[in-house]
Amino acid sequence: MAIVLFDTTILIDNLLGHQAAANELAAYDDAVISSITWIEVACKMSSADRQSLRAFIDGVGIQIVHPDDDIVERATTLRGYSIAHPPKIPVPDCIIRATAESLGRIVITRNPADFGGEGQQVRVPYDMIAGAAVNIKAPLP
Repeated sequence: MAIVLFDTTILIDNLLGHQAAANELAAYDDAVISSITWIEVACKMSSADRQSLRAFIDGVGIQIVHPDDDIVERATTLRGYSIAHPPKIPVPDCIIRATAESLGRIVITRNPADFGGEGQQVRVPYDMIAGAAVNIKAPLP
């Protein structure tokens, strides 16, 4: 089974009740999020809602990964390259991408441009059009 890192968009879609996101989150035995994703999702939540989010993440077996020296170095390189060769990638996306690269994980997102484009290391499981999930793909083996 694939080892993956979920981007913020997938967690938000799940919180908004999109079944395609829930299916994707439940499909992998070895999944993580960056602490940046946690911050992006939880920053507007109440303490009680954050506890519920934590219980959900723990319940589906998703671990939160904090940047270590390797992730910081990779994110610095990605950010520097993007500044010199636009489009400029925001620092949070550099950290999320660096986390996936450091751990050898596939990024699952709806915003592939933030992570170098859809391809072998970046998966777009569905698209959102007018608030509905379309072009839904089966989970990775």
